[in-house]
Amino acid sequence: MIEVSNYDFFDYDYAQYWKVRQYEDCAEKHLLEKIFNNKKGKWFIDIGGSYGRLTPTYYNSYTNPIVLDYSLKTLQKNYSTIKKQFPNVEMIAANAYHMPFRENMFDGGLMVRVLHHISEPTVYFNELKRIMHNDSSYVQEFANKVNLKASLRAIFHLNFKFFSKEPYQQPTSKNFEGTKTGEEALFFNYHPSFVSGALKNIGFEIQNKFGCSYLRFQGLKKILGDQNMLKIEYFLQKQLKTSNIPPSIVFETKLKKVNDSNEIITGELKDILVCPKCFGELSFKENSAHCECCDKTYMKSENIWDFRID
Repeated sequence: MIEVSNYDFFDYDYAQYWKVRQYEDCAEKHLLEKIFNNKKGKWFIDIGGSYGRLTPTYYNSYTNPIVLDYSLKTLQKNYSTIKKQFPNVEMIAANAYHMPFRENMFDGGLMVRVLHHISEPTVYFNELKRIMHNDSSYVQEFANKVNLKASLRAIFHLNFKFFSKEPYQQPTSKNFEGTKTGEEALFFNYHPSFVSGALKNIGFEIQNKFGCSYLRFQGLKKILGDQNMLKIEYFLQKQLKTSNIPPSIVFETKLKKVNDSNEIITGELKDILVCPKCFGELSFKENSAHCECCDKTYMKSENIWDFRID
């Protein structure tokens, strides 16, 4: 069984994390808005989308966006707010390694601030490939292992093994996102070459590389303030986008796969759902979905379908 970061276990409110991170929030949204500006499509999936923070960046580009997250509580808590602002959004609780969708369904996809919780990225990318169709667009953000600050620290300590392509698991003591002090957490920083290689091996072509949050230093916030930092950030995003300097890197990709009918279903959410355990057909009642193949039943709780499996 692949370990999954479960924010519900600690009743973690991810929205609180962003209340004091205006600079990082605006930097990411600015970049994503540029990426999605010229894209159009039907079904779109925001994997690990939590409380819908990034929904404004892609909502006007896709007619059927889905926010998928493992935290059922987060989706339930934010359901009314998200639907009020973005009525076409659907929300589903599911495991990113086992998503409850038919093959070749999605025109576009996004994962931001989540890959550091993914210990088996190749397994995840293969599952992603299954649900996305040929020529679909996918945007992958990840924590950059060899960012400027980390690289200088490694050189100072003569730790040249640090620059290998292997993922680096940050010490739990410094990462309490979704955990409590003393608890173990999944938090991986990835080398850009590792992520690009994993994507390419599965069929995702890297179209563009971007950097984000170049000035992610607490001291600078106190000196410059968020607005001045954002002016510099937008300049650096344009001038240094191919570098490995920033702590966050974004790949814009396009999937190339064979044996894809490209038949995109335009109906309701239920039309694209299957059992995430065996991919069998589901029979729906008002608040339940039963798999005819493996006899597993999934429930809808407080407006959110719960398709989570281990």
